[in-house]
Parts: sequence; structure tokens; C-alpha cells
Amino acid sequence: MIKEFMTQDHRDCDALYAPLEEAIAAQAWDLALERFVPFKEAMLRHFAMEEEVLFPKMEEFLGGGEGPIHVMKMEHNQIRGIIDALGEAIEAKDRQKALGYGETFMIMTQQHNMKEEQVLYTMAEQLPLDKEQILAQMQKVEGR
Repeated sequence: MIKEFMTQDHRDCDALYAPLEEAIAAQAWDLALERFVPFKEAMLRHFAMEEEVLFPKMEEFLGGGEGPIHVMKMEHNQIRGIIDALGEAIEAKDRQKALGYGETFMIMTQQHNMKEEQVLYTMAEQLPLDKEQILAQMQKVEGR
């Protein structure tokens, strides 16, 4: 339930990046900025669903500390920084930097998503959590 929902959200976020990358490659800067906004909002909403709802519920059972949730939060911060740098490169109309940040984003995000899908979401499914309530709360999270 949680795993399927969050995995699909990963795919939805990924699907917003490809048209953005096309606009950058074509140096269609107005279009790139237009596509950047929903991409960034979707990514930040995804992080917020995890950080505000899922992770705290999991930590009730697993505790905080330096475990996998801590690592995911650190990676979220790194990815946020890359997204911000990507936005700045688009605003500066710097094709090379924008494509470079985009490539870094894709590599980091693919690795990050794989860890979440294979480890974290699987753990969430196994914990005695009220999964329907968590899912409902995550669906209410607004974009940032």
C-alpha cells in the first residue's frame, strides 16, 4: 500500500524531469522555467510526505539516530540543493551547467529511490503502522 503509492510517486516525479531536460537541451529557457516549477513542487511534496508523515511514524518504532531514515533525510537535503542549483542554471540560461546538474540529479535520485523502494518502504510495510491513515495523511500534504 505505502510502497506502491510512494513508488508510483517516484515515477511521477521522474516523468516531470524528462520534458524539462528536453527544454534545457533545446535552450528553450522560458519553457524550461515553466516545466521546472511543477517538477520542483512535485519533488518537494514527495520529500514532505516522507519527512512530515511517513518517517516520523516509522521512527516511533525504529527510533531516530543514524539509521536508514537519517540517511534518506540527508540525501533529501543534497537533492534539494541540486534542484536549487538546477533552477539557478536555468535562470542563468547556462545549458552546460543545467544539463550537468540534471545528470547529477538523475543519478542521485535513481540511487536514492532504489534504496527507499527496496529497503525503507518494505520496512514500512512490515511495521505495525496504520497504513491507511498514513496514506491518507500523505495524500493531504501540499506542495512546497
